[in-house]
Amino acid sequence: MISKELIFNFSSKNFILTGAGKGIGFAILKKLYEANANVAVITRSKSDIEKIRKKFPSKRILSFCGDVSLEKDRKSFKKRIRKKMRKIDGLINNAGIRQRKAFDKILQVDLDDIYEVNLKSVFFMTQNFLKMIKKNTGSIINISSIVGPNGFKDLSGYAASKAGIIGLTKSLAIELSSYKIRVNCVSPGFIKSSYADKFRKNLPDLYKYTISKTPLKRWGKCEEVANLILFLLSKNSLYMTGNNIFIDGGWSAN
Repeated sequence: MISKELIFNFSSKNFILTGAGKGIGFAILKKLYEANANVAVITRSKSDIEKIRKKFPSKRILSFCGDVSLEKDRKSFKKRIRKKMRKIDGLINNAGIRQRKAFDKILQVDLDDIYEVNLKSVFFMTQNFLKMIKKNTGSIINISSIVGPNGFKDLSGYAASKAGIIGLTKSLAIELSSYKIRVNCVSPGFIKSSYADKFRKNLPDLYKYTISKTPLKRWGKCEEVANLILFLLSKNSLYMTGNNIFIDGGWSAN
């Protein structure tokens, strides 16, 4: 009998995951934990760190409280990881923030903030761990959004940062191919992450619009995105690199 789901076994594999405290990041961590992986995670919320340590009380999970947008935190995170891991099999750049603001109201500090977290952290996290990834021809996965290539009202700063991730992914896929390192990007649509309930309550008309625009007539689940991430980390996707993969219930096709 063939299983309806791919069964992943990442025993003895080492992964780095940013933004692991909530939503998609937490779902990815759970899936990797269930697949017996070693995972080093970074999130800036102390309460999320406590939740992770309580939920996954295992030496296989290394949790670090820090902000990926700050160079000092990235360096401290790297220093701690190097004491525990010699090589990296996969890097998942998931950390990100949202910013809903009219274009003519966006200040330089707003744009700097979203670029530091959403784009520059992806660039520098990859740069910081590239040497360790090269040792094992690992897989790099960056999380963008359907907003990046499509554009949305009041999301110009966010869209610019997410579109930049797609361009960075494609460039790295070409540049790192000589090391057999695969680099792919995942662009989720509307997902039932930590902000979903607030979105539905505060923006009911927009919520109804998102459902009407999505062919599958629902928001996606964090676990569904996590399943795609694990596939891209596994040997089942060895011929995939330089892609931007939509997981959006058909939004991008409509």
